[in-house]
Amino acid sequence: MNWQGKKILVTGGAGFIGSHLVELLVEDGADVTVVDNLERGRLDNLRAVIKDITFIQKDLRDFAVCKEVTRGMDVVMNLAAKVAGIHYNRYHHGDMFTSNILLSTNVLEAARINDVARFTVVSTACIYPHDAIVPTPESEGERGTPEPTNEGYGWAKRMAEKQGQYYAEEYGMEVAIARPFNAYGPRDCFDEATSHVMPALIKKVLDGDDPVIVWGSGNQSRAFVHVKDFAMGLKLVTEKYPIAVPVNIGHDHEVTIKELLQTITRMTGQNPRVVYDVSMPEGYPRRAADITRLRAATGGWEPAISLEEGLAETIEWYLTNKELE
Repeated sequence: MNWQGKKILVTGGAGFIGSHLVELLVEDGADVTVVDNLERGRLDNLRAVIKDITFIQKDLRDFAVCKEVTRGMDVVMNLAAKVAGIHYNRYHHGDMFTSNILLSTNVLEAARINDVARFTVVSTACIYPHDAIVPTPESEGERGTPEPTNEGYGWAKRMAEKQGQYYAEEYGMEVAIARPFNAYGPRDCFDEATSHVMPALIKKVLDGDDPVIVWGSGNQSRAFVHVKDFAMGLKLVTEKYPIAVPVNIGHDHEVTIKELLQTITRMTGQNPRVVYDVSMPEGYPRRAADITRLRAATGGWEPAISLEEGLAETIEWYLTNKELE
């Protein structure tokens, strides 16, 4: 698919991942419309391209809005979601499930009504069970139940994937399904109540917390994917693999949370005391992606930005933009 001149709707496009995706689409000559209610996203995230896009501030939980904004679009890339960290997710399964299933259903059904040819479902690695094989192949998403601390969110995203597959079968829509793994980078959310582990640790260290309190043992591992790599992966999967089959966007370069914190303190020159609170949940013991299907779907592409390079960029962004938080 050639993006030049295509009418693309990016829901949630003022958010962390969405804003980076919008920049890529504008570079490719797409006619981009962004819809975001700005509850979590920021218009400032789009400042580099704001003159080149159409921005609409509306709430996609309103189905009438969804029908209005999807009309006339060639592609809808649905990044609209309620997203939070483990601290919020473990106590709000109902909110996370209902908010996300409503957003996915509204946008997909509106796209169908308006004959949108291609649609992207943005899922999550939180759909995988706690005991998933690591590195995790997409087939593990059909087994068991999502990891308990993120269960409401995980089930909503599993349902969004299924709905996308059913719409492709029944209505002939071209549907791409992407499963991201632990994205991080500039423009992430650093609010301690709702952020993910990396921005939370960066904020604690740079704000001078002493001790720095870490949930769990610190031995849990993650394969962190820079947001620019994730945005590129999402664009490529939409472009090359709209066949209603889920594709992991990630890699298998794991780092423990303890190692991550040590790297952050070394790079920032800080030396706080660290307390690992093992009474608190730590989520998956390991998380990393099998990207065999990603390589096949995109002609060999895979994430390339190293953790140290990405951390340096993220730390610098936080230091420059702390006032936004």
